[in-house]
Amino acid sequence: MVAAAGWSPAARARAAGYSASMIRPPAQRRRGISWPILALAAVLVVCLVLVLTIVRPSPPERNQPLQISTSEWLPYISPDLPDDGPVAAMLTEVFGRAGYSPEFVFGTWPRAERDVRSGATIGMAPVIVSETRSSFALYTDPLLDFTYTLHGRKGADLDAFSDRADLKGVRVARIDGYKYWDALDRSGATFIDYPSSLAAFTAVKDGEADVVAEGSIAGRSVLESAAFGGDASDYAEVAPRTDLTSSTQGLHLLIKDTPEGRTLQKQFNAALEDFRGSEDYDRLVAGLTDTSAEVVLDSAAGGAVELMDADGEPMGSTPSGTQAFVARWPDDAPASDTLIAVKVLDGPLRGRLLWARLEDLEITHD
Repeated sequence: MVAAAGWSPAARARAAGYSASMIRPPAQRRRGISWPILALAAVLVVCLVLVLTIVRPSPPERNQPLQISTSEWLPYISPDLPDDGPVAAMLTEVFGRAGYSPEFVFGTWPRAERDVRSGATIGMAPVIVSETRSSFALYTDPLLDFTYTLHGRKGADLDAFSDRADLKGVRVARIDGYKYWDALDRSGATFIDYPSSLAAFTAVKDGEADVVAEGSIAGRSVLESAAFGGDASDYAEVAPRTDLTSSTQGLHLLIKDTPEGRTLQKQFNAALEDFRGSEDYDRLVAGLTDTSAEVVLDSAAGGAVELMDADGEPMGSTPSGTQAFVARWPDDAPASDTLIAVKVLDGPLRGRLLWARLEDLEITHD
């Protein structure tokens, strides 16, 4: 710095300006987004797309089998029946018309419901509509109708059920996982649950229960099976005079209530409506219908058929050819003039429960 003493004023000014420029902070440059940040952003976008794709509800793939939870219920559905039984055949046909292929998962009814709730299977069948499942269930249109009733040992005690106002003091065997009709649930009966229909009927045979609440056809199937240890002819159904002892219900496919479930429900119902008009549907239903009680009233003397009350007092007449349903056949070999209780299905006395002479009944089914 000694040499600076001999510098001219102009030189000293230039030197001062240079020194100032040396200590001035460098100008800030405008910087763009670096490539690592761009790469991270791209990864985040891809992850978001994948999450939305996985979480978004979508209808089941048509090329994948739909798993349907169920339980053996003869003669409707069973792994031991051809095509897994008539109800399974119906479901397979309807799903096929909608573009799907079902796969039946057999277990207990409680497990079937748990699997639907958890999403392990897409639905369960056949079931009736029940308020206890309303929180998670959608129901398709009914596949077919069936009749719930009470079954027990023949005798005066069973005959008296039809006239009761309640079932207090009656031990009713129920099947675990079944949903029953409201009037029975409110009847005041003592309910005992059993793991299967066979176990429930065996309980009645052994005196542990008084009656079994089961479908009419399903109950008869158990009583006539080789697995049941009693004589089927010792048992009968309570006459279906009130909703306390009998109820007709629809059998449905239950689907979990989700957006994709609602889509499947619409597709299934449309295919079912189409299937109902086919001969295959009529054939499957005919195979399940107990026609032994269906009769035609045809006067043996010619003309109209006289109908009476239980004491034989005339209640009116109906034309020959009137359809009727036998409430109960006699236990022994009846005479031709034995009075038979029938539910009149058409004609002027339609809906009445009356009595006709045996000789005026004609069985017309094959």
